[in-house]
Amino acid sequence: MRRRLPLLVATAVSVLSTAIACSGPVSRRPGDGLPFYDSPDLTPRWAEDVAHTIGEFALVSQTGESMTRDDLTGRTHVASFIFTSCGEICPTLVTELMAVQAAIRDRDDVLLVSYSVAPAHDTAAVLAQFGVERGIDHTRWKLLTGDAETIYRLARNSYFADDGRLDAEGPATELFLHTEKVLLVDATGRLRGVYNGSMPFEIAKLIEDIDTLTTAGSSGA
Repeated sequence: MRRRLPLLVATAVSVLSTAIACSGPVSRRPGDGLPFYDSPDLTPRWAEDVAHTIGEFALVSQTGESMTRDDLTGRTHVASFIFTSCGEICPTLVTELMAVQAAIRDRDDVLLVSYSVAPAHDTAAVLAQFGVERGIDHTRWKLLTGDAETIYRLARNSYFADDGRLDAEGPATELFLHTEKVLLVDATGRLRGVYNGSMPFEIAKLIEDIDTLTTAGSSGA
């Protein structure tokens, strides 16, 4: 019996390894491209029939220019949610996103877009000063303000950035979103990546994924 035990163990390990291999990898394999996200639980999908896209909006940038969803169509964008008086998550998030700004500085097909979650305070002028103080290039990085209901609707229903923390029944004036989540959106408005913007290695992965997405087109294959 003792002589048979190693053989039984080896056989069990072999069967388990085969079962794991056949169950499919959890992480993306080379050549799989970027996944799509179309639900609040942000479960990745590798199917191009995903219909979910970023909703309509009309907001104002730090330069005072109007900006709508149409201005993002045809361009990959990286979305985040900040506010200028934030002393915790936002400073780290903005610092890390400077690496993305540097990576896209010579590109017209990619934009950074940060929505203010405190638009009553963060006017276009306040956002402009915020951008100047932090070296934000307004041609590459749009800081948006405007109607609070619109911004929170985008956070909740389009970008799935709220992690279920926003009460869908409450008015925007009673809501507040504080998140380190950064989202990659393709040129057709579909979510293709979710990252923790406070972590440098996640930002490095985001930059890689931008190249993957823009090189392969909206399919990200």
